[in-house]
Amino acid sequence: MRDTDYRSSTIGSQRHSAPEVLIAEKDNLLRLMMAKLLQVSGYSVRTCGDGLQALELIKKQSFDLVINDMMLAGADGMEVLRSVKKLQPRAKVILVTDTPSPETLLEAKYLGAYAYLRKPLQLRQFLLILKDAIEHSRLRDVYQYQQATEVEVGNAEQGM
Repeated sequence: MRDTDYRSSTIGSQRHSAPEVLIAEKDNLLRLMMAKLLQVSGYSVRTCGDGLQALELIKKQSFDLVINDMMLAGADGMEVLRSVKKLQPRAKVILVTDTPSPETLLEAKYLGAYAYLRKPLQLRQFLLILKDAIEHSRLRDVYQYQQATEVEVGNAEQGM
């Protein structure tokens, strides 16, 4: 599933396309529901149903956000999380599970998961966390852009 009709936004003079989201979820119905919800909210969405597919997509395409089931076939949620953080460190990862445990929560946080949600998902909570994760990434990008611009201006002033 791929959304090609998406919204764009502008921050400063930079143009930003719709956030790229990967949904790796074993439950077909939940995966479809999340994808449709995100598409109508203006996100560009890719989906897959197992961990090996998720790992392949992560190697081929850059994502702003990965929504990742903990119990995927082929490669589990923690393996996908590790790969995302290694290959795309700026991407936010939201883990979802129907069998939460304090141990997996702690491990997920240690490995850099942005959020850890229990199924069945509470729609309002899910959307708020998703929006917060994307906004956090956007603000970080704007900050880095401003820092780079300040350095360039400082270097240009020294050269005068």
